[in-house]
Amino acid sequence: MNDLQSSPDCYFCRVTRGETDPFVFENRSFVGVFDTHPVNPGHALIVPRRHVVSIFDLNAAEQADFFDALRGVKRAIESTDLRALYQEMLHRDYLRDRPKDHIETMLALDFLGNVPDAYTVGNNDGREAGRSIDHLHTIVLPRYRGDIENPKGGIRNVIPARAHYPRR
Repeated sequence: MNDLQSSPDCYFCRVTRGETDPFVFENRSFVGVFDTHPVNPGHALIVPRRHVVSIFDLNAAEQADFFDALRGVKRAIESTDLRALYQEMLHRDYLRDRPKDHIETMLALDFLGNVPDAYTVGNNDGREAGRSIDHLHTIVLPRYRGDIENPKGGIRNVIPARAHYPRR
């Protein structure tokens, strides 16, 4: 288990110290923030305060707090004026030099003001799974009817050639 409390160079440790994105949720073990490179309106992250790399490294207290964080972030997503959020995000000083195309895309979506129809929740646990920052972060991705042509298979589609199987 990784017992580091915080790593000075870790982006998500900076997030949990309140040095970047504003919290939309917090409890004793986790913070929730809206992703500044959103894939869909309301795309948020749950990040443990303690520097842990894997979901399998969470201690008993963190495990107990995880679903509270998940429900809290869901409430934040559903109660936030996402249009106002993304308009404000365009002007955040610390994002000044970063591309804004993801945020601008959110502002152009027809379903931006809608309540999510569903959620995809997960994390990329390991570099081979696609993780880019070695600090656990769980993705809470709101889904909207019509956001993709055919959502069938969901997460299985990360390996498209092997995602489909016959169902009886």
